[in-house]
Amino acid sequence: MMKKVCMLLIFVSVFLFGCSNEKKDLKENPGLDKSEKIEVSSEENPELVLSVIDNQDEVNEFVNTLEINKWRIVDTPSTSTKEYIYKMYQEDTVKRGEPNTDEKGLKQIATIITYKDSPYIELSTKIMHLYFKVPKDVAEYLSNKENQKY
Repeated sequence: MMKKVCMLLIFVSVFLFGCSNEKKDLKENPGLDKSEKIEVSSEENPELVLSVIDNQDEVNEFVNTLEINKWRIVDTPSTSTKEYIYKMYQEDTVKRGEPNTDEKGLKQIATIITYKDSPYIELSTKIMHLYFKVPKDVAEYLSNKENQKY
């Protein structure tokens, strides 16, 4: 009898605490603030770069406008159409024993995919792949073609 009660309590606690994704904040900093360059392309033609943001002030402004602290983890947006792809890069770390050249080797650290007419985005980094609901103004900013023309 005690074993059944314990199993029931475990099941209920997992169910109650495991199903509240809408309220979860982003606990892990995805490191977007370390970006040094951002390439923007459309889902229709991902190989064609529409614009590049590589001025550090503009990159910082872009990342600040994302309001990452207000993102909420959600399940996959089911009926939304992908719109823009933001590839974010930072300078690759020079490892011990490697020559320190002046060439700026950038590596991709994250990808943000926006959805057309939707407050949802997809974020992929080396350590996570999640979907978020973002504030309306952030969704509008990311979907506004004027913001991609630098």
